[in-house]
Amino acid sequence: MHAIGIDIGSTNVKAVLVDDAGRSVATASRGLRWVRDGQVAELDAAALWTAVLDARAALGQGVNPGAWKSVGAIGLCGQYSSIVPVGADLDPLAPMRLYLDTRGTSHCRAILERHPDSLFTWIDRHPIPPMGGGMALGHLLAFQFDQPEIHAATRAYLEPVDYVSSRLTGRVTATQGSMFASQLVDNRSLGQLTYDAELVALAGVDPTRLPPLVAPDTAVGPLLASVVEATGLPDQVLVVAGMTDSHAAALATGAATPERVGLAIGTTAVVLDTTDHLHVDLDHEVLAMPGIRPGEYLVWAENGLAGRVVEHVLERFVHASDPLGDHTAADPFQGFDAAIASSPPGARGVRFLPWLAGSMAPQADGTVRGGFVGVSLDTERVDLVRAAVEGVAHNLRWLLGPVEGFSGSVATEVVLAGGAARSPGWCQILADVLARPLRTLADPGHAGSRAAAAWAAGAVACVEPNLEPAWAERYQPDPATKPVHDAAHAQFTAAFDALRPLRLGSR
Repeated sequence: MHAIGIDIGSTNVKAVLVDDAGRSVATASRGLRWVRDGQVAELDAAALWTAVLDARAALGQGVNPGAWKSVGAIGLCGQYSSIVPVGADLDPLAPMRLYLDTRGTSHCRAILERHPDSLFTWIDRHPIPPMGGGMALGHLLAFQFDQPEIHAATRAYLEPVDYVSSRLTGRVTATQGSMFASQLVDNRSLGQLTYDAELVALAGVDPTRLPPLVAPDTAVGPLLASVVEATGLPDQVLVVAGMTDSHAAALATGAATPERVGLAIGTTAVVLDTTDHLHVDLDHEVLAMPGIRPGEYLVWAENGLAGRVVEHVLERFVHASDPLGDHTAADPFQGFDAAIASSPPGARGVRFLPWLAGSMAPQADGTVRGGFVGVSLDTERVDLVRAAVEGVAHNLRWLLGPVEGFSGSVATEVVLAGGAARSPGWCQILADVLARPLRTLADPGHAGSRAAAAWAAGAVACVEPNLEPAWAERYQPDPATKPVHDAAHAQFTAAFDALRPLRLGSR
């Protein structure tokens, strides 16, 4: 049996076709554009659905017809803490509010004002308190109270994977994991199929708009006839409940392996491990969230924007088009590894602070901003590129210690998934700054979708999924760079507090 995996990101939809051994047969992707303006961060959910259909159509082109006809399962993974309201026909009623959209923060803080003791209720059961800041609970409340006309027409508020699942099958569902950011499930035990009535009441959320929960290995249903007609897929294909991209990355990197952490670098960076119980480190924004395998919680720590800030430096500073001239390139990463190699470790003293949209773990501050420091008359453009990559790596190094303390296991190996793994220069910088061996996966950009496909195939066939990693390269840290990066890291962390007064909105 072949299977399809679809990874629903905020900038791309990626699809992969895998065979019964978990090997990739074909891949496809379609770009997405989202908008941000102050507190607003939105994505056109109708365009997202079109991108899913287009990616799946492209996936089938040139594939052996026998392989296409043998597809039996579709697995989904994707970004989360992003909510779209859908109507009775499952069409979106408003743009999807992304994880960077903070418009519901005041409604979340109002919960604690009404019920001061509820802080401890949430920490005990969830374990994140209702503080807003882009969490899905804020999106739910903002739609409900600020846009009552949309709320009245809403059949369900859905995360991206659940939205796509509903469009594929016509059935509205969610899982304990996919609804994690809505903060309405008691996560002290795994396998929950109901929302916590007390959390729902304390939050003031309308429970009639919440999607019913199913187990993470549930076959939600077969494809709708219209989808079968549009794609040429067999009508017996089953869609399995979606998972977050963090769950998919943990499966792809083998984060459950002792003394290993998974690292996913895409738009953001996430460090992943596993544990056997629910707990939280609020000081460093490290937490356990429900896993998708029995008895397993996912240790999750989001570092904030990562690949996106490197891309921003390349697009806006290196290959910009402005009154100074047109320096654009068809590929913003053109010359990227050569630029890294042309700048020495430490980037000639330039430090890049990657908090272009605020800091997350290990020190959360949505108002702090980033920048280049240490620029001198010796600084060259290639140093800015290398400094941007090193800055992302230092932010991860800052987080790795709290993650190891949280899980109780020191990582002797880091496994990298995501687009960053395609760059040898970026990988070597990560190994050097983290001072850990680093391994990459084959076709790392599709690691999440491949894991989702393998998970779905196992669920449909009622067998253990084939999640053996397809390895690519191994990078050893260069001991000669250690003194440079140790000194740079001390400067990096000191700069966070030193520059904190230069917050967003300060004068």
